[in-house]
Amino acid sequence: MKMGGIEIYRNIYIKEQQWINRLMDVEFRGRDILLKQFSKAKIIYKQEYAFISLKFKIEGEIEPYPYRVRVPVEMRAFQTSTAPIVFLLHVVNGVIDELEIITADLTQIDADSIKLEKVEYEVNQEVVVKK
Repeated sequence: MKMGGIEIYRNIYIKEQQWINRLMDVEFRGRDILLKQFSKAKIIYKQEYAFISLKFKIEGEIEPYPYRVRVPVEMRAFQTSTAPIVFLLHVVNGVIDELEIITADLTQIDADSIKLEKVEYEVNQEVVVKK
């Protein structure tokens, strides 16, 4: 939302929280730190043709993410009648910065019809939890 040319951060809506919850539903090192950051975050929501961006701002003190990994986790959500939707979490200087959401084939994205039932994750090798 813009007011007088200034970007206004707002609370995370239910649909966006569902995306975040599903993305964070995989284990990786430092995950709990990022979950705490999400709990204090506000966003600027931006949507274009094949792209959605949730730009984060953290309210208050937080513990920084200790790993120097720009994209610790990525999720592909398989849709029934369109290409998969790709979710990329960007962390900059130890703080959640952006959740980037794109259609895998760069066709138009419909935020209201993204299905999260069938997903697969890719965790950056630097933060994989060894079993």
